[in-house]
Amino acid sequence: MSEVHYVTATAIDMTGNWPVRVEVHLAEVDGTAAVILGNAPLIDIGDIRSSRLPTPLDLCCDVVGRDDDHTVLIRLGHGATDRQGRDTFRVAAEAVRPETPGEIFERLLLSHHVDPDTLTDVESAWLAFTEFCQTGFDGLEDDGFVVQWGRYSWTDRTATLSFTRQYTLADRIPWQVSLDMRFAGFHTLATGDSGFDFTPPGPARAAALAAVRATVTENPHLYDLWRAVPRRSALTVERAD
Repeated sequence: MSEVHYVTATAIDMTGNWPVRVEVHLAEVDGTAAVILGNAPLIDIGDIRSSRLPTPLDLCCDVVGRDDDHTVLIRLGHGATDRQGRDTFRVAAEAVRPETPGEIFERLLLSHHVDPDTLTDVESAWLAFTEFCQTGFDGLEDDGFVVQWGRYSWTDRTATLSFTRQYTLADRIPWQVSLDMRFAGFHTLATGDSGFDFTPPGPARAAALAAVRATVTENPHLYDLWRAVPRRSALTVERAD
């Protein structure tokens, strides 16, 4: 599977409620702009719904070729095309960036039919998390994961379950990507965690993840939480220091 990238385009117009229809202009290296029309969520409008248009919008794409250091050939993702039916474009290299760790986790969640903002199946989210923990990034160091559960003061003593991956990249800043889930009830849930595990991606990490999942089954209160439907959920990316 090729590495996923994003190309910066410009959202010009949005119409409708759901699905939202988006008109996007993508600058090509010959000075023209491809006009792309698509519906959310095939075109991810992210947080721009309340933005003043026009506004930048990143489109999912694959890099399929490079002419030189300044020009790349991209193919849009999710079947998006322009008005002429084209899905492949030559664009400035500076307009293209690789997928971030948070975006990778979100994509894996969606591939398991899990919306991180309206999560209903913890087990499916866990499967996506195990895949995320096995995914490498350029410059990845100090890479570990932890599962935490409990009722904390910063969550108003609401029962909480979190899947977190912590790492540093080239910037040497520790980052955390977390999927946080909160549940109604479970007033006697004890606080606990799996402890950070820093085994590298591969068979050893798969075994470590399997051991965490076995711990869940062995803990009746945690297992009940695992099988419940969260009241709220969110995917966050933040500095760990």
